[in-house]
Amino acid sequence: MRTGFGHVSTARALHSLAKRVKGDSVVRVEEQERVAVLLLEPVPRESGPKACMREGKMSTHGNVPRTSQTGLDSSASPSSGLLKESLAVQLREAILSGKLAPGEKIIERRWARELGAAQVSVREALNILIADGFVTKGHGRSARVLRLTDAAIIHTYQVRGALEGLAARIIVEQKLPIADLEVALLELCRAVESNDVRSVIDRVQRFHVCILEKPGNPFLLENGLRLIVPLYAFTLMRALAKNLDASPWVPQVANHQRIVDAIRMGNPQLAEQVVIHVTNHFMERYLEVWGH
Repeated sequence: MRTGFGHVSTARALHSLAKRVKGDSVVRVEEQERVAVLLLEPVPRESGPKACMREGKMSTHGNVPRTSQTGLDSSASPSSGLLKESLAVQLREAILSGKLAPGEKIIERRWARELGAAQVSVREALNILIADGFVTKGHGRSARVLRLTDAAIIHTYQVRGALEGLAARIIVEQKLPIADLEVALLELCRAVESNDVRSVIDRVQRFHVCILEKPGNPFLLENGLRLIVPLYAFTLMRALAKNLDASPWVPQVANHQRIVDAIRMGNPQLAEQVVIHVTNHFMERYLEVWGH
C-alpha cells in the first residue's frame, strides 16, 4: 500500500487532465505532451553539481526575502546583540549537534547555569526556537526538542500538498509573476552545488514559503508555515545526525523545476495536480532518507 495521499495513477491523471483541456483551442498537442512529462517522467538519480545545474535552468530576476533561520552556520554571530538571540543560537547548535536529543526535555534552570544567563533569558531564547520549529511546548508544559514520528511526517505532507497545490492554482488563476520563485529555485540549485546541507535545507524551505506567500492569503500562509517550518527544522536535525551531504537533494532540484514549469503553463488545475504529485515524491523520499 502506498503511503502517499490522494495519489492519482498515471492513466487517471492524464485522463482527468485531458477531459479538462478537451476542446480548448489554447491547449495544443505540445502542452499535452508536457503534461505527460511533468507527471510521468522518472525522477533522475544522478548526483553532483553538473546534474544539478543541468536540471535547474531558470530565470535570475527578482529576489527572495529570507524566511528561515535553519541555514545559520554554527560560527556565525547572531543577527543582533540581544542576549536572547545569542542564547537561541547556542541552544540551536546544542540541538543540531545532538547534545539535546529529539524529544528531550529542555530544563531552563540547567541551561541558564550552563550558558551563564538568567532563566528568563533562556525562556525567551526558547520562544525563538519554538518559532523556528526546533522546539515544541504545550500549554503549561516544559519545552522539548522537536521530534516527528513517521506518522506525523506523512500527515504533514498530506496537508501541505493540498495547501501548496491550492497556492499554485491561485498563482495561475491570478496570473501572478513568478520571478521570485524562479530565483528561489536557482538559489536552491546553487546550494546543492556548494554541497552545504544547512544552506540546501534553508533554500528548500524558502522555495516553498515563496509558493505559500504569493497568493496573499494569510490563512493559507499561516497554516502552511505551521507545517513546513517544523518539518524542515527536523530535516536539518536528522541530516546532521546522519552526517549527510547534499546528494539526496540533487534529484529534488528537477522536481522543484517541475513545479515552476507547471505554473508557467498557465493551467490552474494542472499546476495544482503537479504540486500534489511532486509533494508525494518528496514525502516518499523523505521517509526513505531522513525518516526513522
